[in-house]
Amino acid sequence: GTVPHGKMVMRTAATAGERVLVTGTIGDAALGLLLRKQPANAGRWKLTPREERHLTQRYLVPQPRNAIANALCAHGSAAMDVSDGLVGDLSKLCRASGVTADIEVARVPLSAAARKVIAAEPKLLETILTGGDDYEVLLTMPPRRVTAFCKAAAAAGVAVTEIGTVVRGTAAPRFLDRDGKPITFEHPSFSHF
Repeated sequence: GTVPHGKMVMRTAATAGERVLVTGTIGDAALGLLLRKQPANAGRWKLTPREERHLTQRYLVPQPRNAIANALCAHGSAAMDVSDGLVGDLSKLCRASGVTADIEVARVPLSAAARKVIAAEPKLLETILTGGDDYEVLLTMPPRRVTAFCKAAAAAGVAVTEIGTVVRGTAAPRFLDRDGKPITFEHPSFSHF
């Protein structure tokens, strides 16, 4: 593909005060992989056949969000795909930009199937936030651009959710629970090695 000169949105331009957004839902592919490895999980999680298919298909047939490319070029500051898990990929984006971020975990968009899985097995929240293969877009932009970007994404048929804020600092991004307390992760990112 091609990008107009000077319009490429890379990982390196997030700045403090910007909003962090993500497309689609997070964690479905990681749960789909668990279902492929252990089909009996569907029964344990009380998934309907439709919910089971949804999670499995999100793993087997990812849907890249190409439809928002023009809106991203027009409004985004920094962006990357969520291929190695939201926690790990946000850490990469922040490190490349020389910033950090605060993420409200309750705002991370989850499918109905993923919510059902968490209700049955709460510890899988870590898998949802750190698992890979979602291929959603993680992006940052100034607050004044969020509304226009969300309208453009909706017109393209892509759901977008604001999940946090870019802040000054170089520490790992903080993922905050409903009480504002940081959550720690045993394995913050998918590792190829």
